[in-house]
Amino acid sequence: MATETRSWFDRSTALVSLDYVGILLAAITGVIHIYEGVADLGEGFIGVLFILAGLGFFGAIVLLWLGFDREVLYPVGIAYTGIQFAAYFGLRWPNVYDPLGLADKLVQLLLIVVLFLLWQGVSE
Repeated sequence: MATETRSWFDRSTALVSLDYVGILLAAITGVIHIYEGVADLGEGFIGVLFILAGLGFFGAIVLLWLGFDREVLYPVGIAYTGIQFAAYFGLRWPNVYDPLGLADKLVQLLLIVVLFLLWQGVSE
C-alpha cells in the first residue's frame, strides 16, 4: 500500500509577472509597517505589533520564493492584509487621514487585488 505525501513546498512552478507585483507591494507595506513600528516603540506594545506585521509580509515573500503552496499562501495573504486594512480604519476612526497610513492602505488594497487575481489563476 503506497502512501501519498504532500509537500508544502514546490519549486517547480515559476513565478509569474503578477507574483513580482505582489512581492513589490508586500515589500512596500512591510517597510512601512516596520518604519511605523520603530517610530512607535516608545508608545508601548503597538510598535512591536507594527514590526511583527511588517515582518509577516517579508515572511510571506520568503515563503513564496521557497515555493510554498500558493493555494494556501494567496488566500492567507488576502485575509492577513484585509484584517490590517480593516483594523486601520476601525482603530483610528475618525482620524484616518494620515498620509503614510492612507498610502499604505492603497498599497494593501492593490495587494489584495493582486493576490485575488493570482489565487483565481488569472495570470496563468
